[in-house]
Amino acid sequence: MAAIQPCALLLLVGPDWRIETVSANVAMLGDHKPGELVGQPLADLIGSKAIHSLRNRISWLASDESEVHDFGVHWGDVMLDVRAVHGGNCYLIEAELAVEPRLPDGIGMVRSMSDRLSGDNPIALASQAMNQLAALTGFERILLCDRHGQLIATNKRREGASFFEPVTSARLIADRDAEPVPLVGAEEDSLISRAAYLAPDLEQCGTMQSRGVAASLELPLRIDGEQVASIHAHHSMPRRAGAERRSVAHLFSERLVARMARQGWDF
Repeated sequence: MAAIQPCALLLLVGPDWRIETVSANVAMLGDHKPGELVGQPLADLIGSKAIHSLRNRISWLASDESEVHDFGVHWGDVMLDVRAVHGGNCYLIEAELAVEPRLPDGIGMVRSMSDRLSGDNPIALASQAMNQLAALTGFERILLCDRHGQLIATNKRREGASFFEPVTSARLIADRDAEPVPLVGAEEDSLISRAAYLAPDLEQCGTMQSRGVAASLELPLRIDGEQVASIHAHHSMPRRAGAERRSVAHLFSERLVARMARQGWDF
């Protein structure tokens, strides 16, 4: 049974912009009962100004594989970072509680981090980038794996697994031991499987615990739409890097693998 992590709110919205699924922690937005929201217009929950902004942002979605973000959004008195994806006639919306203000210049950060990479050896470039990603995100261990899950580079080598399951969409586990939040409404929609904040199942929790990992971040990396690698970030304590910071990390990492490919890396 699907569940969401408590730091994020999940909404599945139909083509008529009515709520089909909502996570049980929707009370973070006010005095709302999740069962009463199912079938109601999303605007009744987040307000007309927020729905206008959200619909404009969702219009940027180019395909069922793409996603859009909006950072520092206010739904009522709550500041949130919002992510949305599209599938069929429905939209999956995740709104996480913001952990930091907007970055002064996210795109400038990506350029600066890319400019600091030096040399023409693809593996050396990857190793430099892993150190930068650790500083950016605050995660203790950052790993770059190829499309098969084999380790390419890391900022901190240690004993343990060198193979990681490839990922096809962004995933974040902020606290392995956090209490999962159930979903109310339709739970079988395939879009829900694309939620970044899905609660880990018992098997995932067991694997993380055996590796001494309390929080993790996974990002798929693509070149011209083809997945070529993935980022895996681990932390020994609960941790949640801000959504905009994660977006910077993702864009920088995709620029990295494109540069590695230009330098002869065979992905």
